[in-house]
Amino acid sequence: MTRAMNTGGLDPFSHGYKKVPCPLCGAANPAEASCARCFAPIDVMRSIQSRDKTPRFIGVVGPSGVGKTVYLGMLLDLLSRNAKGMHGVARGTFSMALHRNLILALERQRFPAKTPNEVDRWQWAHCEVSIGRKSAFDVVTPDVAGEAVASEMASPGANPTVQALIRKCSSLVVLVDLPGVISQGQAQELFAMQVVSYLSAFRSIFKRRRKVEVPVAFVFTKADLCDETIDDAEAFARDNVPGLWRLCEASLQTYKFFTSSVAGSAGMLLDSNGIESMVPLRVEPRGVIEPFAWLASKQR
Repeated sequence: MTRAMNTGGLDPFSHGYKKVPCPLCGAANPAEASCARCFAPIDVMRSIQSRDKTPRFIGVVGPSGVGKTVYLGMLLDLLSRNAKGMHGVARGTFSMALHRNLILALERQRFPAKTPNEVDRWQWAHCEVSIGRKSAFDVVTPDVAGEAVASEMASPGANPTVQALIRKCSSLVVLVDLPGVISQGQAQELFAMQVVSYLSAFRSIFKRRRKVEVPVAFVFTKADLCDETIDDAEAFARDNVPGLWRLCEASLQTYKFFTSSVAGSAGMLLDSNGIESMVPLRVEPRGVIEPFAWLASKQR
């Protein structure tokens, strides 16, 4: 006699098991599994589904080595400490990893390890943010590898996670390496221009609008490594990345340029193999929370 399987009234070989839509890409997935299309982790999906608020997805992108992990980790640290009237509370234990790893690295006078290319190894953050007495809102963002963004822009569809994030994000932060702009030619500018063009392809053409409505903050990172202080980021952008400036004027409805730094000073460390690496000598964040606060003020 064949023993009946206890499946709670559902045929395990049927399609009767409950499926839930991925909050990032919308794909239907089994309730206890990561997204099969965009690879959003199950912990992130559960965290979002447990809340009664629709989250704002924020993309933080830039080329490899621009400082995305450092920027995001420091942003989470400042939000946890009620910086400039903004307060953030982590939702889900996974949200603490990015913040914790940065602080531990800085305490050892090191920068955190480079974000791996594999999507399932990316760190995510889900944070409830409040500004003064205004209603709190949820923010979700992954720490995206620069190579993943580059591959998706070169071949749309190559990285479903990046594509879903760009399509879904309510705002976008584009990081640009300031020392790279000053000393290394147009590579940094061209990457940022690719991001703007890619965003336009998904967010303006399909909606038949001339300009993209998604607010974009361009952040020149590592300002501490420059000999002179940049007091006017927009004037610097007009003079030093004119192609990006003109593209923003033509394609974006709302955008602004900022400068930021995390290390008040940095030095070079030479290991036993003769390989140089930059290390933070003093932590002194500047211009980290301002782009986020500006984006929050532009949300409807």
